Amino acid sequence: MRSLRVPVVLSLPFLLALAVQALGCSGPSTEAEPPKPSPPQPVVTAPAPPSAQPADTTAANAKETPSAAAQASAAPVSAPPPEDKKACPKGMALIPGGKLAMGAPKKEVTLGAICLDINEVTADDYAACVQGGQCNADHLKCAPQATFGADGKGNHPINCVDFSQATADCKAQNKRLPTNEEWEFAARGPEGRFYPWGNDAPKDQLCWTGSQVRTGTCPIAATPKGDTPQGVHDLAGNVFEWTTSKGDAKTQTRDGRGGSWKDGAPELVRSSRPGAFQVTYRCGFLGIRFAIDAPPGS
Repeated sequence: MRSLRVPVVLSLPFLLALAVQALGCSGPSTEAEPPKPSPPQPVVTAPAPPSAQPADTTAANAKETPSAAAQASAAPVSAPPPEDKKACPKGMALIPGGKLAMGAPKKEVTLGAICLDINEVTADDYAACVQGGQCNADHLKCAPQATFGADGKGNHPINCVDFSQATADCKAQNKRLPTNEEWEFAARGPEGRFYPWGNDAPKDQLCWTGSQVRTGTCPIAATPKGDTPQGVHDLAGNVFEWTTSKGDAKTQTRDGRGGSWKDGAPELVRSSRPGAFQVTYRCGFLGIRFAIDAPPGS
């Protein structure tokens, strides 16, 4: 019988062992396993100094762009603007108080603040009081220059009024006449001006006969060059203005101040010039201006 040959399959380790023996190597043969990779070790680095640390952009952005609520709370709170309160009613100017040397010999008086009408009382103003039944029209045609009821003279100062008519008109308006001292202080100011506008000689700053011959009154506020620093018109010229004083009850005269349209010499329209009139006197160059006490704190 033919014998069957079984092929012998030699394993690779066995062949390697024979090769080692052939090469004169001894010792047990071990199959070297590939080295197992060691697990990765975390890399530890020292923390950077604060200046070198990377910025936290989220936190930085949060700081740079605060929320609306944070912005509202962080926004500087400013005080509301002061309320624009007028110390005097419309049509009146505040005359601050102060000291004034007046008269001859000079006597110093201390005055409180007042509100003074910017304009003299006009013929139309007085006519409204007459129509309201609080003023009367007695003898208001006392002279050719009378403005009451005269065509085209409604915005001229009222004249031909005596002292009682002047005070009745004041009462109707809840106002009063300025005192002699208050009037002078308003015209001269604390610096003691010669004229309401300053110390320059009078020319075209007022309604008077010194610059051109006048035969009667001018419209109110027609000469703004003559205004006081507070904007009061016609404190010189146009018409004299009735005033009062503390000693008035002892006499039948009251001072009229400011000169008038008929005056032509500078000394006649100076703010310090007094002019006494009987309380029953009326003429074409004497009128009214109102005043009130200034509100507290003015």
